[in-house]
Amino acid sequence: MKSMTLIRTVCLVLTILFFTQPVFSQNQPTTKTSKPVKASEDLNRKSEELNRNSDAINQQTQQTSANMQATANNVKAIIKVFEPILRLRLKKQGTTASDEGNSGQNDQATWPTENTDQQPQHEGEQDQSGSVDYTSEGNSQNMGSQEVYAEDILAGIPIVATEAAYNTDGTANLGNQNNQKYGCYLDIKQGGILDEVDASSQTRAVDIIFTATDYYGSAPMYALLTPSYVKNDNFSNYFFRGPKYKDANIPVKQWEKVNESEIALTSLTPEKFEKIKDNSQLMAVVKQAGTFKDKFESRTKLDGKILAIKTEMGDRTAYGLIYIVSHYGTTGENGYLKIKLKVTGFDANGDGNADSYLYSN
Repeated sequence: MKSMTLIRTVCLVLTILFFTQPVFSQNQPTTKTSKPVKASEDLNRKSEELNRNSDAINQQTQQTSANMQATANNVKAIIKVFEPILRLRLKKQGTTASDEGNSGQNDQATWPTENTDQQPQHEGEQDQSGSVDYTSEGNSQNMGSQEVYAEDILAGIPIVATEAAYNTDGTANLGNQNNQKYGCYLDIKQGGILDEVDASSQTRAVDIIFTATDYYGSAPMYALLTPSYVKNDNFSNYFFRGPKYKDANIPVKQWEKVNESEIALTSLTPEKFEKIKDNSQLMAVVKQAGTFKDKFESRTKLDGKILAIKTEMGDRTAYGLIYIVSHYGTTGENGYLKIKLKVTGFDANGDGNADSYLYSN
């Protein structure tokens, strides 16, 4: 019996071992990897490492590029002011199309004037000074070669004016509403002096109107009025009373659209006005000016006064300074202001200089 029991026990152990061995074999991890598989894994790891390094380099390059662009934008922020009377209303005497190659400029723009329907020359025709008419499309690319800067005047370069309202010293003549020679409407962006005919066809170009009247009593009343004030105020027509206008029927009342300009007297001296060279200086003066209103009035002549002008509208934004160099005449047909203008500079090519073709519209 004991031998039989021992045999059964041995058989049972052998049976258990037989059935449990496959299970243990399946649970054991494979410890050996073939050489091709190992080489592939190493290659994948190296590829991932290269990709990570490449991504890091790209991020560094993009950051460097962003830093360079930020620096360029900071440089562009220092832009010179624009002097529209000099740049748009004067030209160097004797400038011809053949000079374009020496000008170093090639502004793509037509010569801006207040009324393109009244050009005195035909295409390519020379005026009395021997200059080519750059208002024609074929010569518009040469505009840069005849532009005038303050340095040109100081250097004694011969200068000619495009019209009688502009002077070769860089000033313009803004007449009162009665003046028979100079218009009373001012476009500060282009430095344009417009009469009532020109202004009526481009009302949104007018920022300021100069009037002089003796209607208010013993002393004359001189005023710089904004178009919105003249159009909308019931008593604005009294500023126009004189030889030319004797009732409320003044041109601006009939305009459909007008600029909502504002004006303020500054504390600048003529010397400080001449020192203003860039946008930051100009804007500082505009911000520090007195309360902006829709008109400026004075019982005395305006010689030496410097006023800030701003027009902030959806389709027209302009900031500028008007320096009244001299005030001639009083309320009659010979009264006018001799003025200089400086306005915000717009730079398209990033060289820090205002580009004149941006002011042609």
